[in-house]
Amino acid sequence: MKSATNLKYTLRQFYYYANTLFFYGMCATGVNALAESTDYYWRGGSTWDDKLLRVGNVANWKADAKGNIPHSTVPSETSDLIFDVANMKINGNPDYARVNWYVAYTSYPSIKTVNSVTAYVPLEIHITSSISLLGDWHSTVSSDSKYTPSSSSSDIGAKKSMRLVADTANFLTVGGDMTLETDKYFNSKFRLGSSSTAPSAYTLAVKGSLNFVKNGADTVGYHTFDMSAYDTTTGTSFSMDLGGLSSSGGGVYMTSAKDLSVNINFISNGGVFKDGDFEGVFATESGVSSNLSINMSGDGSQSMTIYKASNASLYGFGNDLDGKTDMAINSVEVSNGELVLDSELSVGDVRLLGGALKLSAPKVGTIFIDGDGGKLIYGGAIVAGELSVYDASSVDVVFSAGDLKNMEITIFEFDNLTDEFNANSVFSAYGESGEELGGEFSLIGEVGGPGSLIYTVPEAAELASIFGLVALLFAVSRRRK
Repeated sequence: MKSATNLKYTLRQFYYYANTLFFYGMCATGVNALAESTDYYWRGGSTWDDKLLRVGNVANWKADAKGNIPHSTVPSETSDLIFDVANMKINGNPDYARVNWYVAYTSYPSIKTVNSVTAYVPLEIHITSSISLLGDWHSTVSSDSKYTPSSSSSDIGAKKSMRLVADTANFLTVGGDMTLETDKYFNSKFRLGSSSTAPSAYTLAVKGSLNFVKNGADTVGYHTFDMSAYDTTTGTSFSMDLGGLSSSGGGVYMTSAKDLSVNINFISNGGVFKDGDFEGVFATESGVSSNLSINMSGDGSQSMTIYKASNASLYGFGNDLDGKTDMAINSVEVSNGELVLDSELSVGDVRLLGGALKLSAPKVGTIFIDGDGGKLIYGGAIVAGELSVYDASSVDVVFSAGDLKNMEITIFEFDNLTDEFNANSVFSAYGESGEELGGEFSLIGEVGGPGSLIYTVPEAAELASIFGLVALLFAVSRRRK
């Protein structure tokens, strides 16, 4: 009897300890699972103590929004970085999130690649070595303050919704989209070089689309994108390699506080070209000399509308851009895809080497047509200082039905013709549905002098038969379906 009682006691004790071990084991597993979450909430310090701002210090990251659960490992390629708390203070109040993204130091692990960045507060990052995101960057900040181009005393969080300090050439690559979103004002600033040894040329790569989102189109506010901030030390060139460029809810003020050459390169960039529709003003303060070049080689379609600073009040900027100096558009080049450029500013050199271009601008310095030639989508006569058609295999000129109401259409007007060419051998006319129109191109003028390229529309009966044939083919195609 006694041995039976002892057996029961032993079994009861075993059951108790087994359950206790199971309970604590499950708790430990749960805590560890939370600690190794892919969400990394930034909880850096509020002073300029480097260890409290370092991206590679695991103590600066938490696994939950309340900041209670620590991480045991630093961010990696699977990590989603979340900035929802302003750790740096101005006058004792939380103002913006600050991160020192240093890679070249050995005191903390190097973080070169993460999955994504999401920011709900003004965010400032100092980047000393190239960093990459596999996914998206999304910043949402609604500031009551308008952009100011200078003065460090005014460079508070409200004036720098996103500020990136770059000390390496290819400082940031975003594998997905980079979206900047606001209900009011969003002020982006790039400091290109913080020391005399930093490079002069910098590149921001976004393999998806760079998107400017303004919520509430009828409300006050807009985006400002300062590509060379007042405290830039060495940067003179800023390139954006983009898989698309979009703005919604209003135009974007693209500017630079320092002299800068800006290159916008539309490329597929290892991903799918996102296409895009962008409108904005490219201008600077008086006394700053900056210029813009646009290159299209992506596989899709990109539309850009560029306004004069003097007309900015018509497009949601109020009188804020009065007296600003428009950037010079030095060049536009298309070799692939489709670029639709509607500019209130004149353009320097235009090169059509392939792809498709629809251009509207007051004047062009020189228009070069070379290589594969490509496609010219008619958007009105192009007035050029110089026309150069050199070794172009063919150029398709596409007209709308509205264009074809005129019997003669001027394609180019130029002050100087650099090369003689057979207009009907190089140029062919097409309708919007791809139908070949026939008709005749005439080159008026001689090499070294002014002139024009004219397209004579086919007779009405001939044109009607072409459109009739297209309609018939379309009807037959529908029946077969």
